[in-house]
Amino acid sequence: MADRFFCPDLSGDFATLEHAEAHHALHVMRVKPGHTVTLFDGAGTVAVATVQKASRRDIRTQIVERSFHERRLTAAVTIAAVPPKGDRLKWMVEKLTELGVDRFVPLQCERAVVDPRQSKLDKLSTTVISAAKQCGRAWLMEIAEPVEFNDLLERHTGGTERVLLAHPGAQPCPLSSNGAPACSTSILIGPEGGFTDDEVQKAEQCGAGLVSWQGPILRTETAAVVFATVALAAQAGSQ
Repeated sequence: MADRFFCPDLSGDFATLEHAEAHHALHVMRVKPGHTVTLFDGAGTVAVATVQKASRRDIRTQIVERSFHERRLTAAVTIAAVPPKGDRLKWMVEKLTELGVDRFVPLQCERAVVDPRQSKLDKLSTTVISAAKQCGRAWLMEIAEPVEFNDLLERHTGGTERVLLAHPGAQPCPLSSNGAPACSTSILIGPEGGFTDDEVQKAEQCGAGLVSWQGPILRTETAAVVFATVALAAQAGSQ
């Protein structure tokens, strides 16, 4: 399999790798003129290209084959999770990208202790690109702007997207559509202390379902990965 690199512009006959991608190609993967590489723009386009010229600053390639991969629109999976502390946020975003989650929303609620700055969210984009390169995704997972719990619920009230709230002790809620056509799903994951009773009540009033993991209590990042896996598997089984 050809080495894979992120290149945001694949519109022409030639494409150039710059900055971090060029450094990775040159100094880690040891790419040289004549090598065949795979490029993706994170927006559905994947190209096979031949390296024409490699310098310290950039790598020039010629595209020999290009394909476009449609994005899943009717059965998208969104994880809206309260950011965990430290490197656990980066780990969570990496794994959600590898699984195929479409969108990550940093969620703010009453018991949240981490308020992600824009600089930290920008770094998560690098994590998404790195994970997408490794797992072969054609589309990058979207990192949305942070949103307050109540605002997120109000946006989805009366909509067609299914909203589920992870809450320990709730009755098991199937993530499958029970034979119905697959629909987009947003899963809300709370902080270490969980959602408050008022937040759970608010979610139910807005039409959200409750879903629980029938096992030990999970950390935020673990719960995000577990419920994303189950939701994606259910979506695949409905198509």
